[in-house]
Amino acid sequence: MNEFKINVEIKGLEELTDAVRALVGIPGGQAVPAPAPITEVPKAVYPAPTQAPAIPQNYVQTPVQPVTAPAGMGMQQPAVPVTPMPVPTTAVAQTYTIEQLQVAAAGLSSMGKMPQVMGILQQFGIQAMTELPPERYGEFAVALREAGAQI
Repeated sequence: MNEFKINVEIKGLEELTDAVRALVGIPGGQAVPAPAPITEVPKAVYPAPTQAPAIPQNYVQTPVQPVTAPAGMGMQQPAVPVTPMPVPTTAVAQTYTIEQLQVAAAGLSSMGKMPQVMGILQQFGIQAMTELPPERYGEFAVALREAGAQI
């Protein structure tokens, strides 16, 4: 069996090589002087505080919930807390189409709730859903939902 030896020499790293040899106790290494002790702790420089943007009065800020990792996952929590997005507190009216209302009413009928559908029509003073004015679609959808419709 042949034996090969390879020597690698990198120019300019002799001091580092000598320091490593001295640390591990290999003869020929020269000890490197220890760095001077730190006598003064540098002061941290922080940016000047800035004014936070104003949050509109109709928004509510939800509290930050801590994140915990399952045991053994080794996850760390972020150093900077995550700020949640503001949640609008004003209601936005849902719009419906006559087709959506008809599908929801048909679903009630197929569940055997045709008497409830007829009662809702009477409640709105109409014989058929096509007579319902578009501005009352939302109210009609709520009545269907209360009867058990999926809309």
